[in-house]
Amino acid sequence: MTVRAGSWRLEAGGCAGPAIALLLLVAAALPALESTEQLTPTASAAVKRAVEWLGKNQRADGTWPGRQGDTSGIVAACAIALMSQGHVPGSGEYGTHTAKAIQFLLRNTQEDGLIYRTDFGPFPMYHHGLATLALAEAWGQTGDRRVREALRRAIDLICSCQNQKGGWRYQPRIADDDLSVTVMQLMALRAARDAGLDVSKEVIDLGIGYVKDCHNSKGKGKDGGFAYTPGGASGFARSGAGVTSLQVAGDYRSTEVTEGIEYLLTFKPLGSKSEENPDFYSYGLYYTTMGIYQAQSLGAQGRRWWNLWYPAVVRDLTTRQEADGSWKGPFDAYETAMGVLVLTIPYRYLPIYQR
Repeated sequence: MTVRAGSWRLEAGGCAGPAIALLLLVAAALPALESTEQLTPTASAAVKRAVEWLGKNQRADGTWPGRQGDTSGIVAACAIALMSQGHVPGSGEYGTHTAKAIQFLLRNTQEDGLIYRTDFGPFPMYHHGLATLALAEAWGQTGDRRVREALRRAIDLICSCQNQKGGWRYQPRIADDDLSVTVMQLMALRAARDAGLDVSKEVIDLGIGYVKDCHNSKGKGKDGGFAYTPGGASGFARSGAGVTSLQVAGDYRSTEVTEGIEYLLTFKPLGSKSEENPDFYSYGLYYTTMGIYQAQSLGAQGRRWWNLWYPAVVRDLTTRQEADGSWKGPFDAYETAMGVLVLTIPYRYLPIYQR
């Protein structure tokens, strides 16, 4: 569901409305069942520690310490993680933290709509996609006009720099393409549409076509995974991203989705294969878990996949969590945000999670 609750302010005591309050009460009342549709006590405790780490370690300007913790993409990921737990701007124990993160994104929105600072690094569209997704979720839950204005410009920028094949690349201009950047933009477009903004169906359809072009079809003697660019080798993270981007665009039953999931199930933490680049593991784990969760709409087969995958993910994450509540990796704040998002996908707080 999308909740619009009026404007919010940075200071504590803002109200996000009765709908969010009801969500929080329902979450508090959920029984601690050993179930793939509820969080286990172990998973719940892990999420609580991780959220506390995000709250404790946020800087006054809304950023986080560690590598790229002051980039729009990682700040956005942390904001999404907090919102997924009901900590919306102005409401919830960490609502002021979420508000500071959103304010950081607004301060770093350029005139052309790009949510990025030029000194952040060389890959702005990765960050822009995540930041746009965060603003879409924040707009859907607050109705703040400033957020909507920035979101509208961010979406217009995405649409303006899609290339003729349907893909996007690192820079905010029409150029070459890759699956990873393309998925970021499709997720942002879907979230904005869920939040009530007009988003071009033609742009989304062209993007879906590009993702499908990256699929290595078993019918052509390949492995069913997704490549970084059309014709390349399959990989775990890009296959999870490919599957999920098709689903959030409304394509749940295609061969590309089912073959992609079968490919993903051969990887750790369930199967024996490992992601070839450990730096991408959290990214891949998030998209893969979300994709397998969404696959339950397929019926018994999808539920079987989920009932195999999710317990393995819980074991993996809770085993690797640090005593302070974080997860370590190349980008500590990002790893911790992804851990929260992966574990709590079954809660379906945010529109982008809902099947």
